[in-house]
Amino acid sequence: MSQLVTYNGIVGYVLEEQRKSLGYDQAHVAKTAGISQPVLSRLEKGKAAITIDQLFLLSNVLDLDPYEVIQKAQNYVKTFEEDNGVQVTTSKQSDDVQKSGIQGSSLLAGAAIGVAFSMLLNKK
Repeated sequence: MSQLVTYNGIVGYVLEEQRKSLGYDQAHVAKTAGISQPVLSRLEKGKAAITIDQLFLLSNVLDLDPYEVIQKAQNYVKTFEEDNGVQVTTSKQSDDVQKSGIQGSSLLAGAAIGVAFSMLLNKK
């Protein structure tokens, strides 16, 4: 079974990981950044694409430079791509695979990305 991870999912994971490391809940980060908590939740789960505005607002609240978010995401992409079982793709490509009903592909999102990443690191 091949597993898919979207770029949106990886960026969301980076944001969630940083938020949790700072001990913030979603409500605090969302309010401070000026976005709604449901929007933040969708971003962290990779269900929505982050805008440049949101990236800058959230990076500021999470004590990160926007470049750091992208760099961390890129490092995760490289790690996933090194493992043949995980394909990093766009949300559109992932949706196309899911809609086509191709058997044997599963989309990782939210906490599943963290689990998969931890498993990959432990393999090495």
